[in-house]
Amino acid sequence: MKAVKAGLEELTVLTEIISGVKEEETSNLVEEIMKANRVFIGGAGRSLLSMKGFAMRLMHVKHITYLVGEVCTPSVQPGDLLIVASGRGTTKVTLDLVRKAKSHGARTAVLTMHPDAPIPQTCDLVLTIPETPAVKVQDSEELSFAKVNLPGNFPELAISVVLDGVIAELMGCENTDGAVLNFMHANLE
Repeated sequence: MKAVKAGLEELTVLTEIISGVKEEETSNLVEEIMKANRVFIGGAGRSLLSMKGFAMRLMHVKHITYLVGEVCTPSVQPGDLLIVASGRGTTKVTLDLVRKAKSHGARTAVLTMHPDAPIPQTCDLVLTIPETPAVKVQDSEELSFAKVNLPGNFPELAISVVLDGVIAELMGCENTDGAVLNFMHANLE
């Protein structure tokens, strides 16, 4: 098995997963972001890694954005939005964040593969990421390998790509272009 071929087959899986995401759900998330005073981003593990990139991109398009748990993150308030990711939708620390945010009057959203799990059932908005598709007889060796041995990779990768799409839709709704991203890009490097 060759690395490049395996990587390309992972893109095949990601394309199939992302094709199953509902545009209505992504548009609902864009609307929530546009209405929010501030956006808080959270999660745990690999899901949090995907969400950190999204937090940076939100800031680049001029949304006041904070990562939960950072030393300069303020208190959440009514009018704010907490967006989390949880592949299985059961991560206790993430569920606790959602409950805490709601108790302070914030709206909540989750990206997950399991919309019937506790976190999505607690959130105001759910964006469902389809699960890794099953192996098919016609799948190549690399594609079968990816589906069987790398299914944990796909939620975090799909979350990142779907959220890039959310940023693109948000930019379209707000008439934002690359000039804003360049202006907001870090310059204390």
